[in-house]
Amino acid sequence: MDKLNLQLLLDKINTVIVAPVMKIFKTMPPESIPIILAAAGALALLASLVAYLIIRPSSKKQSSETSGKEKLISSFKDNGVILDIALPDAHENVLARAVITDIKEDRLSLEIVYDMGLSEQQESGRILLMFPPEKTATGTVNSFKVTIATLQCKKEGCSRLSTTLPQAFSAVIRRRHKRKKVIDQQFIRVKIWLGKPDTDDASFADSIPDLAVNSYDPRSGGHEDNEVINISNGGLAISTPLILSENKFDTDTDVLINIFMFNFRQKIFKPYWYAGKIRTVENINRASCRLGVGFTMSGTIRDENEQFIDWVKI
Repeated sequence: MDKLNLQLLLDKINTVIVAPVMKIFKTMPPESIPIILAAAGALALLASLVAYLIIRPSSKKQSSETSGKEKLISSFKDNGVILDIALPDAHENVLARAVITDIKEDRLSLEIVYDMGLSEQQESGRILLMFPPEKTATGTVNSFKVTIATLQCKKEGCSRLSTTLPQAFSAVIRRRHKRKKVIDQQFIRVKIWLGKPDTDDASFADSIPDLAVNSYDPRSGGHEDNEVINISNGGLAISTPLILSENKFDTDTDVLINIFMFNFRQKIFKPYWYAGKIRTVENINRASCRLGVGFTMSGTIRDENEQFIDWVKI
């Protein structure tokens, strides 16, 4: 149905109703003023009623939007979708990760999977919950704002959270770097060690890597099934058997990374050094998982003997 033109409708009301009535009023004697005022009031009421009927939101549209929100929230609960929690004005700084466990008429109940600073927040504070992008009738969304109702925390961190229901969904820009899918694994080699870039000592590079892809290191047995899924200027994603990553890598784990990428112009493998953190650990199936690694620092070998490395924040 075409959208009604309000100005056109008001012009028609003026032509068909108001103008003829005003012409009649002008011919009426002064003692008819009370009748004139009453008629003017009736016209004003009629105009207000018409404007309300045109401007008011469609109940069908409201019902559809509400139903869409409920379905999306329910799908998060049913599928165990992990939601990232942050402050509305600092969405890049994730404070916790949680899953929805219950949906009530006036609130959401969530179980906190990882607490990375949520315990410092207060009840009644506003937070932003972010999820993988979803397409809706109004566009693609990936977040919603809610208010904390209750927050259960102990010394070791927070475990449960309840919030108000979301009133609307929105989209925030989360990824600064474009990912590049790695199709041919032979052109990339990766070694990852557990550790922090707290010294300039590069001796860690001589130790057995905790995870490797195409490293050709005879000491890294069992790493043949590891693959680089994608890579960007901000990090990379690796698939690996659970037997290699279980009890070794967790969210927020510090790692040191060496990447050899083939330079097609120079026909050689070039080394790149990074320090980073494990951002996500997601099970692909019962046998393998996906590790998301974010780069925090880049490194440059300082000397010819490759004994020292200089770290710079990204």
